[in-house]
Amino acid sequence: MNAAERDSRIKALAERSSYIENVLRHALVSNLSSLVWSRDPFAALQVFNSEVDDSGFDIVLGLGTQVRYIQLKQAHEDKVPPHCSVRLSFSSLPGSCVVLMSHTLAELRLTKFRFFGGAPNETMSNIEAMRQPKSPGRRNAAGERKVRTNYREIPIKQFQGPLSASELLDVLFPVASDA
Repeated sequence: MNAAERDSRIKALAERSSYIENVLRHALVSNLSSLVWSRDPFAALQVFNSEVDDSGFDIVLGLGTQVRYIQLKQAHEDKVPPHCSVRLSFSSLPGSCVVLMSHTLAELRLTKFRFFGGAPNETMSNIEAMRQPKSPGRRNAAGERKVRTNYREIPIKQFQGPLSASELLDVLFPVASDA
Protein backbone atom coordinates (compact mmCIF):
# COMPACT_ATOMS: atom_id res chain seq x y z
CA MET A 1 0.00 0.00 0.00
CA ASN A 2 1.46 3.34 -1.02
CA ALA A 3 1.49 6.45 1.20
CA ALA A 4 -1.54 8.06 -0.48
CA GLU A 5 -3.62 4.89 -0.02
CA ARG A 6 -2.50 4.60 3.59
CA ASP A 7 -3.39 8.24 4.30
CA SER A 8 -6.77 7.78 2.64
CA ARG A 9 -7.56 4.73 4.79
CA ILE A 10 -6.48 6.50 7.98
CA LYS A 11 -8.74 9.43 7.05
CA ALA A 12 -11.62 6.98 6.42
CA LEU A 13 -11.02 5.38 9.84
CA ALA A 14 -11.54 8.76 11.48
CA GLU A 15 -14.49 9.88 9.36
CA ARG A 16 -16.29 6.53 9.41
CA SER A 17 -15.44 5.43 12.95
CA SER A 18 -18.97 4.19 13.79
CA TYR A 19 -19.06 2.04 10.68
CA ILE A 20 -15.55 0.67 11.35
CA GLU A 21 -16.36 -0.16 14.97
CA ASN A 22 -19.55 -1.96 13.90
CA VAL A 23 -17.70 -4.05 11.30
CA LEU A 24 -15.04 -4.95 13.86
CA ARG A 25 -17.67 -5.81 16.50
CA HIS A 26 -19.26 -8.27 14.09
CA ALA A 27 -15.85 -9.74 13.23
CA LEU A 28 -15.04 -10.18 16.93
CA VAL A 29 -18.36 -11.92 17.63
CA SER A 30 -17.82 -14.16 14.60
CA ASN A 31 -14.28 -15.09 15.69
CA LEU A 32 -15.26 -15.83 19.28
CA SER A 33 -18.40 -17.74 18.26
CA SER A 34 -16.36 -19.91 15.90
CA LEU A 35 -13.90 -20.68 18.70
CA VAL A 36 -16.70 -21.57 21.12
CA TRP A 37 -18.21 -23.85 18.45
CA SER A 38 -14.89 -25.56 17.77
CA ARG A 39 -14.42 -26.25 21.50
CA ASP A 40 -18.00 -27.35 22.20
CA PRO A 41 -20.72 -27.35 19.52
CA PHE A 42 -23.40 -27.40 22.22
CA ALA A 43 -22.14 -24.22 23.92
CA ALA A 44 -23.41 -20.87 22.72
CA LEU A 45 -21.89 -17.44 22.99
CA GLN A 46 -24.72 -15.13 24.01
CA VAL A 47 -24.51 -11.66 22.43
CA PHE A 48 -26.33 -8.57 23.64
CA ASN A 49 -25.81 -5.16 22.05
CA SER A 50 -26.10 -1.89 23.93
CA GLU A 51 -28.75 0.35 22.38
CA VAL A 52 -27.51 3.48 24.12
CA ASP A 53 -23.83 4.19 24.75
CA ASP A 54 -24.17 5.91 28.11
CA SER A 55 -23.06 3.10 30.42
CA GLY A 56 -19.58 2.68 29.00
CA PHE A 57 -20.02 -0.72 27.37
CA ASP A 58 -20.58 -1.57 23.72
CA ILE A 59 -21.52 -5.23 23.96
CA VAL A 60 -22.39 -7.85 26.56
CA LEU A 61 -21.18 -11.42 26.00
CA GLY A 62 -22.19 -14.45 28.02
CA LEU A 63 -20.89 -18.00 28.01
CA GLY A 64 -22.41 -20.47 30.42
CA THR A 65 -22.98 -18.58 33.66
CA GLN A 66 -20.28 -15.97 32.98
CA VAL A 67 -21.15 -12.50 31.70
CA ARG A 68 -18.87 -9.77 30.34
CA TYR A 69 -19.66 -6.09 29.86
CA ILE A 70 -17.19 -5.05 27.19
CA GLN A 71 -16.02 -1.67 26.03
CA LEU A 72 -14.52 -2.07 22.57
CA LYS A 73 -11.66 0.04 21.31
CA GLN A 74 -9.98 -0.25 17.92
CA ALA A 75 -6.67 0.67 16.39
CA HIS A 76 -4.96 -0.29 13.16
CA GLU A 77 -2.03 -2.62 13.72
CA ASP A 78 0.62 -0.01 12.87
CA LYS A 79 -0.46 2.27 15.73
CA VAL A 80 -1.14 1.25 19.30
CA PRO A 81 -2.65 4.11 21.31
CA PRO A 82 -0.82 5.03 24.53
CA HIS A 83 -4.02 4.73 26.61
CA CYS A 84 -7.77 4.10 26.51
CA SER A 85 -10.36 6.30 28.17
CA VAL A 86 -12.81 4.44 30.43
CA ARG A 87 -15.92 5.67 32.26
CA LEU A 88 -15.56 5.31 36.06
CA SER A 89 -19.09 3.95 36.59
CA PHE A 90 -18.43 1.25 33.96
CA SER A 91 -15.34 0.05 35.82
CA SER A 92 -17.47 -0.86 38.84
CA LEU A 93 -19.69 -3.33 36.94
CA PRO A 94 -18.90 -6.99 37.71
CA GLY A 95 -17.35 -8.50 34.58
CA SER A 96 -16.50 -5.13 33.05
CA CYS A 97 -13.49 -5.07 30.75
CA VAL A 98 -11.93 -3.27 27.82
CA VAL A 99 -10.90 -5.06 24.64
CA LEU A 100 -8.61 -3.25 22.22
CA MET A 101 -8.96 -4.77 18.76
CA SER A 102 -6.04 -4.35 16.37
CA HIS A 103 -6.80 -4.69 12.67
CA THR A 104 -5.15 -4.41 9.31
CA LEU A 105 -5.47 -1.12 7.53
CA ALA A 106 -6.09 -2.71 4.14
CA GLU A 107 -8.90 -5.20 4.96
CA LEU A 108 -10.11 -4.41 8.49
CA ARG A 109 -9.07 -7.96 9.42
CA LEU A 110 -8.66 -8.46 13.16
CA THR A 111 -5.09 -9.44 14.01
CA LYS A 112 -4.66 -9.29 17.79
CA PHE A 113 -6.27 -8.11 20.98
CA ARG A 114 -5.38 -6.46 24.27
CA PHE A 115 -7.45 -6.93 27.44
CA PHE A 116 -7.96 -4.92 30.62
CA GLY A 117 -10.21 -6.21 33.38
CA GLY A 118 -10.58 -8.80 36.09
CA ALA A 119 -12.36 -12.13 36.28
CA PRO A 120 -15.92 -12.37 34.91
CA ASN A 121 -17.51 -11.89 38.35
CA GLU A 122 -15.12 -9.12 39.47
CA THR A 123 -14.97 -5.40 38.79
CA MET A 124 -11.96 -3.88 37.08
CA SER A 125 -9.00 -3.00 39.24
CA ASN A 126 -9.47 0.42 40.79
CA ILE A 127 -8.85 3.04 38.11
CA GLU A 128 -9.93 6.08 40.13
CA ALA A 129 -6.35 7.24 40.78
CA MET A 130 -5.47 7.18 37.07
CA ARG A 131 -5.20 10.36 35.04
CA GLN A 132 -8.36 12.18 33.97
CA PRO A 133 -8.48 12.67 30.20
CA LYS A 134 -9.20 15.95 28.52
CA SER A 135 -12.05 16.31 26.07
CA PRO A 136 -10.70 16.29 22.51
CA GLY A 137 -12.82 19.18 21.25
CA ARG A 138 -14.44 21.00 24.14
CA ARG A 139 -12.72 24.05 25.52
CA ASN A 140 -13.62 26.50 28.25
CA ALA A 141 -13.75 30.29 27.84
CA ALA A 142 -9.96 30.52 28.29
CA GLY A 143 -9.44 28.07 25.43
CA GLU A 144 -8.32 25.21 27.68
CA ARG A 145 -9.65 21.74 27.02
CA LYS A 146 -12.14 20.56 29.62
CA VAL A 147 -11.27 17.64 31.88
CA ARG A 148 -13.55 14.61 31.66
CA THR A 149 -13.98 14.03 35.41
CA ASN A 150 -16.02 10.82 35.05
CA TYR A 151 -13.36 9.08 32.92
CA ARG A 152 -9.85 7.75 33.45
CA GLU A 153 -7.00 6.98 31.05
CA ILE A 154 -5.76 3.42 31.33
CA PRO A 155 -2.24 3.03 29.93
CA ILE A 156 -2.03 0.31 27.27
CA LYS A 157 1.03 -1.09 29.05
CA GLN A 158 -1.39 -2.23 31.80
CA PHE A 159 -3.41 -4.31 29.31
CA GLN A 160 -2.74 -8.03 28.80
CA GLY A 161 -1.51 -8.90 25.35
CA PRO A 162 -1.17 -8.86 22.51
CA LEU A 163 -3.48 -11.90 22.48
CA SER A 164 -4.83 -14.16 19.77
CA ALA A 165 -8.62 -14.60 19.52
CA SER A 166 -8.28 -17.95 21.32
CA GLU A 167 -6.27 -16.37 24.13
CA LEU A 168 -8.84 -13.55 24.39
CA LEU A 169 -11.64 -16.11 24.75
CA ASP A 170 -9.68 -17.80 27.56
CA VAL A 171 -9.24 -14.47 29.37
CA LEU A 172 -12.88 -13.44 28.90
CA PHE A 173 -14.31 -16.80 29.99
CA PRO A 174 -11.64 -18.74 31.91
CA VAL A 175 -13.84 -21.40 33.52
CA ALA A 176 -15.98 -21.97 30.44
CA SER A 177 -12.83 -22.35 28.33
CA ASP A 178 -11.72 -25.31 30.45
CA ALA A 179 -15.04 -27.15 30.08
